[in-house]
Amino acid sequence: MDRSLLRQLQREVERQSAFAMIAFQDIEEASANGDGKLFWYSVQGLLVSVERLSFLLWPSDPKIPDRGEVLRESLGIGGDSPLKNRNFTDRFLRFDEQLEEWHLDSEQRRFFDSYTEPLDVLAETTASDRFRGYDIDKNALLFHEELHYLDPISTAVEEIHRRAEEEMTKPRFDLDG
Repeated sequence: MDRSLLRQLQREVERQSAFAMIAFQDIEEASANGDGKLFWYSVQGLLVSVERLSFLLWPSDPKIPDRGEVLRESLGIGGDSPLKNRNFTDRFLRFDEQLEEWHLDSEQRRFFDSYTEPLDVLAETTASDRFRGYDIDKNALLFHEELHYLDPISTAVEEIHRRAEEEMTKPRFDLDG
């Protein structure tokens, strides 16, 4: 892959990882201050950045076939990265589709969304009636019964950001050529 394209992709990885780190900080601040709107706004921002990182590193239909592999290799990112799997972010960010399914399938239609209470408060509800949630004890986002732990995501984002920043300090031009 062309070095200038690789550099631009690395720059975008650095940018999206920085956005994700800002979102993590905002999530912590909003949680500490009990600001539900800022909390969920920041969660959404985090998931958008994480999804963008995933598509940069594991493109679904690249025009340049080895683009993702070369980018991951340049940043030392293995296939075991928690950013690879997009199932949770896809479901979370495509809330409208999940809401339609719930409307068609829910028996009780007890709608719970954007909750941060301990799960025992919701014990009487079915998992399909629980949408977006946050388990403070596990530092995990929830969607129905699916947990998405944030600690491994945070660690991966910080490491990717560090590596992308290191790439940005390398010379832009081949001085030997």
